[in-house]
Amino acid sequence: MKIVVKYLADKFPALLRMSIYDAPHRRMHLATIQRYREAMYNACVNAGVPVPLTEPTDVELIFIDPSSPDNGGSFLAWEQAVDGSTLKGPAVFTDDILVQKLTMMRMFPSKVYGKR
Repeated sequence: MKIVVKYLADKFPALLRMSIYDAPHRRMHLATIQRYREAMYNACVNAGVPVPLTEPTDVELIFIDPSSPDNGGSFLAWEQAVDGSTLKGPAVFTDDILVQKLTMMRMFPSKVYGKR
């Protein structure tokens, strides 16, 4: 799983952009969602995001070759992984209610260009 993060704090509300490769589906084992949480948190720390986020934030998600064929399965796994009141350890958000506006899409380039 690879996660690329960009955080624009100078906007109001701030904007968190994430490109997530091979995102899990919400029905995957809880241990997988826990690893997803850790990977997202570490990607945010490496990108200089002041985690955990405690202010209203807009979010843009791009799921690249996700495990789920639909946005819903990918988003619900993401939502569970970023919420501070679920799972264990540090999270991207103290509470997922802080997500103000959400834009998301999915791409399957490996189906067009072959396996990476």
